[in-house]
Amino acid sequence: MLFVLALVAGFLPLAPAHAQDGWTPFKTPPPARSSEKKPTEPRDRPPPASDDLPPPPPGPYQRPQARTPVVEKLDLDPIAAPDGSGLPLELWRGLDIAGLEKLLSALELPPRSPTLFALWKRMLLSSAPPPTGAPADHFLAVRLEALYRSGLLAEMAEAGANAQSPVVSALMARKDIGLGDAQKGCDYIRSLSDPRSGLPERLRGEIQLLVGYCAAVAGDRNGAGLAASLAREEGLEAELPLAALSGIAEETKPRIALPKRVLLLDYRFLELLGPVNARQLAERAEPALLAVIAMDQRADPHARIMAADAALRVNALSPQAVADIYRQAQVGQGESDLALRRALQFRLAEQGGRRSEALSGIEREARRAGFGMQMAQVIAAAFPASEVGNDPVLAEALAEAMLAANRIPEARQVAATVPHWTALIDVVDPARNTWRPGTLAIMEDLATRGRLSADALNRLATVLDALDIDVPVPLWDAANRVPQPKGGYLPETGVLAELAESAKRKDAARTILLVMKALGPNGPEGANNLPLGDAIRALRKIGLEADARRLALEALLPVWPRYAP
Repeated sequence: MLFVLALVAGFLPLAPAHAQDGWTPFKTPPPARSSEKKPTEPRDRPPPASDDLPPPPPGPYQRPQARTPVVEKLDLDPIAAPDGSGLPLELWRGLDIAGLEKLLSALELPPRSPTLFALWKRMLLSSAPPPTGAPADHFLAVRLEALYRSGLLAEMAEAGANAQSPVVSALMARKDIGLGDAQKGCDYIRSLSDPRSGLPERLRGEIQLLVGYCAAVAGDRNGAGLAASLAREEGLEAELPLAALSGIAEETKPRIALPKRVLLLDYRFLELLGPVNARQLAERAEPALLAVIAMDQRADPHARIMAADAALRVNALSPQAVADIYRQAQVGQGESDLALRRALQFRLAEQGGRRSEALSGIEREARRAGFGMQMAQVIAAAFPASEVGNDPVLAEALAEAMLAANRIPEARQVAATVPHWTALIDVVDPARNTWRPGTLAIMEDLATRGRLSADALNRLATVLDALDIDVPVPLWDAANRVPQPKGGYLPETGVLAELAESAKRKDAARTILLVMKALGPNGPEGANNLPLGDAIRALRKIGLEADARRLALEALLPVWPRYAP
């Protein structure tokens, strides 16, 4: 989804949430991706071990010279904002509102990477002063729209609680009606003395649509029809809700074709006509709608599971919420849908049956489908770090889960019997910047005995170098023996130079957005090693060491060797 840059008469160009090709700060998204990626061969299977390896030929990885740290003024961490976000007080330094919108226009939002999504959310909720020259209401409306498009509707209520501008009232009305609170949403609509006063021209059609919704809820058929006519006069193109209002006004049940992307308000207008088959919407729904269906206790149980699975992929639902939905699932054996099968495996594991096999299977399928980090967090929310005994399968599954959930001490506890996971923990633990003697030996053994795949070797060398962790000599040598990666997302020319310059200036928000742009739509897992290393360095440069380590974990987790069958 892309951000539209044009400003109309000094107002923020906020979207009619319903128009598929209408005026919106995020352009019409591409057709929804299939809920499952085509299964691929696992990348985490290590190659056969080899004890007799030839000396490496010259390669792209050169052993680094010893570094002599020099502290400059720009190397000092910036003053943190008092909101607990961990972001700097001058978060938006180096950006004006036009520059912000230009950066947003190049991004697919919300970020699929859990680490980048968490940064994105913290940035939108930060109490830091707005960008230079940005009117407070304008900037708040940008943030509210971004929160809505990211499925963060509860956070919208927090961010817009005390604002009273017409544009913000319109956004809050959309949010509350979307959440099913028609009374509160319609109160916002009624608070506008004139639905067209103080609003950008192209937002007026959406307001008329919401006026029509409120009329329909109140049983005012004539009012619903009039609002639909006025919305069309304003140029609104939103066939589904307009058809619903016309059907209500004429007391008919119109034939409605679902758009490629079904929005939350589309769903609410469909409800005006009768029960909605939520299963049909899961693959087309925007993040906010996925979260609403998943949390709706009245919805079809299978639809809830499918929506929860899809919402998890785009970070629109918390791991704990997904675990609760899986826990309530009534799923039988033989289900063909992968989301339902995952829920069944989850319940079997909770009931104590074949726990190690079930948890490792859930994680393996999710990794292949591209959301392994999120699914591991679901497991961490439901299965505490416990005694794993001599079961390496369970130890690996729980170590992965605790790492994904950023519970480092518990990850160390369960990884005691699987030393190669202890080595990974040392890499991504923000509290460490050197190797322990035992861990260094483990890493060298992985490299010299061929336990790391070519992808893992290249990723690991890239990450260690970006984190300024001394790279073991055998690892450099092994990385030079294997083919260099040619795939992965590469940004357009100039983006990485712009990222480096922004990080050097400590322009935090700009750097974060450029990291998102540099890594591409699939985040660190799908990025080429070049932007991956630069992104990690950039986050460290602006004082976000912990986030840089999390980014490194996302890159390494899919390719880390797993010896358990």
